[in-house]
Amino acid sequence: MKLSDVLETTKKEPHCGMCKVDFLGTGVCPAGKKHGFVAYWPEGRMELARALAENEVEPTKTLIDIVNSCNLCGICDRQCYFITQRRPTQAQQALKDYVKTLKPNTFKPIPDDEIVKDLRSIVGNDWATNDPIIIASYLRSIIRQKSSGNFYIVMPKSTEEIVAIVQLANKHKIPYLPRGNGTFFGVALQTILAESCSIEQGIIIDLWRMKDIHIDAETFTATVGPGVTSFELQKAAHAHKLRANVAEAESCVCANAQNLGIITTWSNTYGWGTDNFIDAEFIDSTGTIMHLSDKDIPNPYASEQGLLSLSLIPSVIVTQLTLKLHQILDDEEAIFIPFTNLSDALDMAHNLAKRNIGISLAVLSRKYLTEFISPTHEIAEDFNYIAEKYLKLNYVVDVICDKYHKKIIEELAEVSFGHSMIKSLILGSSKLASMKESSLLKMIAEEENPLKAVFSGPMRKHFEKGLAASPHELVKVFDEDLRDFFEKLYSKPELTDPVWLHSFRILPCRMERKHMWMYRGGYMPGDKETILKVVDALEKPAEKYHIEGAFGFISYLERGKLAHLEYDYYYDHADPDARKRLNKAIVESWRRQFAIKGVTPLEFICSKGLHRKEHILYPFPEGLSEEDLVHFEELIETLFGGEDTW
Repeated sequence: MKLSDVLETTKKEPHCGMCKVDFLGTGVCPAGKKHGFVAYWPEGRMELARALAENEVEPTKTLIDIVNSCNLCGICDRQCYFITQRRPTQAQQALKDYVKTLKPNTFKPIPDDEIVKDLRSIVGNDWATNDPIIIASYLRSIIRQKSSGNFYIVMPKSTEEIVAIVQLANKHKIPYLPRGNGTFFGVALQTILAESCSIEQGIIIDLWRMKDIHIDAETFTATVGPGVTSFELQKAAHAHKLRANVAEAESCVCANAQNLGIITTWSNTYGWGTDNFIDAEFIDSTGTIMHLSDKDIPNPYASEQGLLSLSLIPSVIVTQLTLKLHQILDDEEAIFIPFTNLSDALDMAHNLAKRNIGISLAVLSRKYLTEFISPTHEIAEDFNYIAEKYLKLNYVVDVICDKYHKKIIEELAEVSFGHSMIKSLILGSSKLASMKESSLLKMIAEEENPLKAVFSGPMRKHFEKGLAASPHELVKVFDEDLRDFFEKLYSKPELTDPVWLHSFRILPCRMERKHMWMYRGGYMPGDKETILKVVDALEKPAEKYHIEGAFGFISYLERGKLAHLEYDYYYDHADPDARKRLNKAIVESWRRQFAIKGVTPLEFICSKGLHRKEHILYPFPEGLSEEDLVHFEELIETLFGGEDTW
């Protein structure tokens, strides 16, 4: 197999980082676990295959070690197929075949200099390198493609080692940048934001080795290192019947808390930003160790606001975070309230938020619901079509609550469904997709209220029976050699349990099965009028620049006073023209959002998670005037250059 045979697959590799997380109970890549550097993980090998195929890097002898470290065990195929329908072992086989064609004089010598020697003296010989092959695996997940600067990758194990690395960088007057799992960079580096969140040369501090987790069940707290992922913390917390408020499974907890404040559907009850943690240890630009709880440090909660507050590179490196944990109730259940239009869904969700009903509360779009629970992108598209055309299901108010709140919701909602129906939809999604033009769906569409007929009425029994929901039926859509594994996997209760899926968040990366996505939206007052204005402000640029755009979800803060909206732009990140159109849509979406009172776009919240939300979001910013918007456009040109540079 040639590298060119897998190029289309490797070019679309999204760097989700899920291959580093044991979210299916398979274990993780043995080579990655042993060596740590991204090059030894499936995502890194796919990036190497792409970079070599496109002549962006020349092979060094380290490539042989990387290739030989993989035994084609297939763990990554099961993980990646579940998420993105990709088969990383194909790229690895292509690398094995490629290495066989190389002659001894092909390998480029590895440069050796004072900086890499000093880094090795800090972390050990195995954990620092300037090998171009290792560096190439970090392309598009923290290093921009075709960067020409000198880079070093270092993997510290302790806070003290990071201090020494920062002091070394300062001594040599070179920049440095910490890396968690690379997921945020993987999204931003494809866009206009690349320059704001990357460095042209310097030291990449890969924090993967710093995986300490300590759960204090008496105080309901967890103290974690910067290499700990959300899934790993949640798993440790659940062992004590506790829950952490964390982001997507693959995100590093410290980085996500610092940069985005941890945005979840649980924010209605658990809060955002400093609501979620008690203390943080961090290292400033001089290499000084500080804690938020120290008496003599500058105000840790002060934060710049407004148009000049766009800062995607964190000013400090968080090396330890102590987070609040929350008790898991014995009677937690999921309840979903379906709606045809967004306005009605917002009314219901806001009503619940004001009453503090729902531990987890959000409005989900049809696209999110269908993409998350469908085993393949093709089935998700068919499910999406059926939900819109026949079921008239466009939004759901998605709630995790106790049995008392469930009764209240059922009284308030004309139509609702729970665990049983979600299980049927997950296990029966492939069958549902095959029913696209069936007489049953046409009968449902003719009902006066299809949602009520299917989810709370006489058609429900027939609908569920028609789905023929079972793991055995579902896995028929998977590659044949994977079916036995996935049948056993989907027989596990948690894979169809919406409470577990909300807690562990293993499904969101399925958005990347076909294409990359760009997060739009941000924070705003929680009233319906403002939210609908923002949705319109985000839809318009997508339509104008021919970008696929879709509402994602709304979550509430402070009993509905504030809301967070995610709206996504989907695009082919391997297509330069698509990236240009996306960049124009991003800039216009900022312009339109800033014209609405109270709205703060997501990028202007970045790197502020350690600050209090009250200092960032209050008072509500006034919408910009036309004159102000002209100045805003001038600012964007100053920061990012004109449209020609995008």
